[in-house]
Amino acid sequence: MSSLPQPPIRARGSRTDQDPLLAQPSTRAGLLFGATLGNFLGVTSMVAIPLGVMLVPIAEDLGWSRTTVAGAFTALSLSQAVAYPVAGRIADRFGTRRTLLTGFLTLSLALLLVSVSPASPIAFYALFAFTGFAGVLASTMVLAKLLAQWFDQRLGFWLGLVGGVGNGLGGMVMPGLAALMAATLGWRYSFAAIGLTILVVGLPLFYATLRAPEQEAAADDPASARIAGRSFAEVMRSPLYWVIFIAVALGGGALTGVFANTVTILETQGIATGAATLAVSLFAMVCVINEPLVGHLLDRASRPRRVAAFYIAAIAGLLLLAHAHTPAMAIAGAMLTGMGLGAEFSVLPYLLTRYFGLREMGAISGVAYAGALIGNGLSPLLLNGLFEYTGSYALGLYLVAALVAFAFAVFLVLPAFVEDLAE
Repeated sequence: MSSLPQPPIRARGSRTDQDPLLAQPSTRAGLLFGATLGNFLGVTSMVAIPLGVMLVPIAEDLGWSRTTVAGAFTALSLSQAVAYPVAGRIADRFGTRRTLLTGFLTLSLALLLVSVSPASPIAFYALFAFTGFAGVLASTMVLAKLLAQWFDQRLGFWLGLVGGVGNGLGGMVMPGLAALMAATLGWRYSFAAIGLTILVVGLPLFYATLRAPEQEAAADDPASARIAGRSFAEVMRSPLYWVIFIAVALGGGALTGVFANTVTILETQGIATGAATLAVSLFAMVCVINEPLVGHLLDRASRPRRVAAFYIAAIAGLLLLAHAHTPAMAIAGAMLTGMGLGAEFSVLPYLLTRYFGLREMGAISGVAYAGALIGNGLSPLLLNGLFEYTGSYALGLYLVAALVAFAFAVFLVLPAFVEDLAE
């Protein structure tokens, strides 16, 4: 199998050779803490996971089928898919800090609105669509752009650490916490409490810690464009970009959808709630460990093929989840699948930065993350729709495994990264 076309030269000297934060330890610590907290309080942990855990209680309370409630995942994710390219342009144009603060404020208000949703599928979907739109401005994509503006050395490790700890802790904590909240507060007060947490606790901390570098350049600065990478129009014509889009963005989105529905899948197959929530917590723990590891491997690699093995683990994990009828099988399947999801979280922003640069990273990332959200939005609908048709989640998990297998094949032939070049 031949390699894909090589990307054009990308100079990594868009910032000083030494990380500016190395000379500003307090700023570095604050930024890393704020970005980690931002991932923890983002849409995946605060919206998608609670919705997945509370899918059955919501259906019972409103008298709807599981598929009807699962349609909220589609509304959430497809609204994000539409909004991501716009949010990327907004971050490029108005700056990452302003975009993030606006996003977290709007997300908190959106969750308060979800808590008072009328018993109408149209209104329910509209509120989750609005929540998805708000969450894009406070997303991992914008946080990754902020980190890429600060860090040159070891970018993969920092992206992996922040994403792994933030998303991973969210995945570890929120399934059990959401189940407890649903049992004690009900789903409405649960979403209200989450929204208030973001507003009262998160927003002041983000204001203090998420700061853009002083040298952040305008997107139309000719010098910045020359140094930092390719234009949005050029990248949209690149076959390499669209291969990454299909393999990484869509594949990662589908795995995220599986993660959000893991508790429901396992409970349906006879796994007790406690064991199911333990499995999904371990799923997330593997992501915590795996993301910095994958980032470190990418930092030391000339091409990304060395992370392909993580996709084989994910395929094995999906097959185990499809037939998990004991806690041991559930836990093993969840942990193996978590290895693939942890790789996806780290790989996408890193590949986009290394292949295409920072010149218009927001807009370029926006389209890629839109693909991830398409996969994330369609996979719960696919899984629950096939469940109602076949009485099993196995077929849906097989289809996700096939998409992950395609990603594995792509990683074997992706071209080499371009290292530092003289300006």
